[in-house]
Amino acid sequence: MKKYVIGASVWLLGLAVGIAQPAPAPLPLNQAIQLALQNNKGIKLADSRTQAAESRLQETKDRSLPQASASLAYSRYSLTGPFSLGQNSDGKPLLSISAGAFNATIGGATISKEIFGGFAEKSAELSADLLAKASHLDAQRNRSELVYTVTDAYYNIVKLLRSTRVIDQSITQFDEKEREAQNLLKEGVVTANEVLKIQLQKNNLKLSRLQVEKARQTALYNFNLLIGLPEGQEVAVDTVLANPVTVAEPLSSFMTQAIQGRPEVQANALREQSAVAMLRNTKSVMYPHLGVTLGYNYINPSAHLIPEANSFVSAWNLGAGLSYNIGSLYNMKGKLHSAQNAIDQASLQSQQQTDQIRSEVVTAYNNYQLALEQQNVIGTAVGQAQENYRLTESRFRNGLVGSTDLLEANSFLLQAQLNVINATVNAQLAYQRLLKATGNNL
Repeated sequence: MKKYVIGASVWLLGLAVGIAQPAPAPLPLNQAIQLALQNNKGIKLADSRTQAAESRLQETKDRSLPQASASLAYSRYSLTGPFSLGQNSDGKPLLSISAGAFNATIGGATISKEIFGGFAEKSAELSADLLAKASHLDAQRNRSELVYTVTDAYYNIVKLLRSTRVIDQSITQFDEKEREAQNLLKEGVVTANEVLKIQLQKNNLKLSRLQVEKARQTALYNFNLLIGLPEGQEVAVDTVLANPVTVAEPLSSFMTQAIQGRPEVQANALREQSAVAMLRNTKSVMYPHLGVTLGYNYINPSAHLIPEANSFVSAWNLGAGLSYNIGSLYNMKGKLHSAQNAIDQASLQSQQQTDQIRSEVVTAYNNYQLALEQQNVIGTAVGQAQENYRLTESRFRNGLVGSTDLLEANSFLLQAQLNVINATVNAQLAYQRLLKATGNNL
């Protein structure tokens, strides 16, 4: 018996600890966005693409630096006859090698730089720099998309939580109505069928409650993945729904902000400039190329790396070379056409993107205006549904109407309450879409 008492005490203690655990503090939307920007894998992938573009730019800069090389070789030679080089004042050769086998070390170092290459280096570096900047703008666009995605997911959870509360409240009211109907049944005011209809409607509400709860669990799981939190971590959101700011600016103002502020527009402009720079780079082969070279060489007829005095031959050389690719006069048509076609494609893509942005701004602006107007209409409908339900409930208690009318009035009220939640959330999201369309949601 004592064992059971101890077991029960431990169970009660565990239950008390479980009850005492505080609920997680609500995670504000702005903090959720910051977590997503820090942890989201898509953003990290976009940043890696930006780093790759920066690396390509550095590679282009490295290729414009002077090229340097050095060599050192050891060989063993067998002379068929004696060898002499130069002559001193006393008539003896400066360097003499008798017939037979000997060792030789040959070394050299060269530095070369192209002075003029038809603007190839400059245009290639400019193109890579523009593409790197465009990549940064692409990353900014991805961040803007992520901000809206997190906002949409956040408010979807808010909508589900608020809807759950409304349904729970309606189920509680139906419990009360079922008890009242049972009492009216005993008094002979209503029939058993009327009570059955109320019970059926309450069960339908419980089914809807279960569906909403499962949707909430799925939404929270996906939300954790989106912002980079552990899958099992419990997250609470702020369910306070505030009406967004009423837009007073005209559509033309938002259109101007979008054309000037959207990162896609700026990135496309940079890509078009990059294509122009690559056309200049392609034309570089049609110009004469001028380069200079500085070198040092020595021959040491021994196996020693550092030879003795007057036992090796060394020389400095400085040269300049001018070259011209004659084939560029007749074999460049295809390359020039491809480079020009890249410019045309970049220009058309930029124009197409601008048209899409204009359409997006117009759609977002009109949808936001519609969302605000719907809020006003739905707000009026809620008051009407509440009054209709109050009157119908009073008549039901007095036996003047059946449960069908009461259920219908309750259905109208429940739908109106859910519509208020949906309208408020939709207005918030419509405002966020408008900010994203103008490039101002970061």
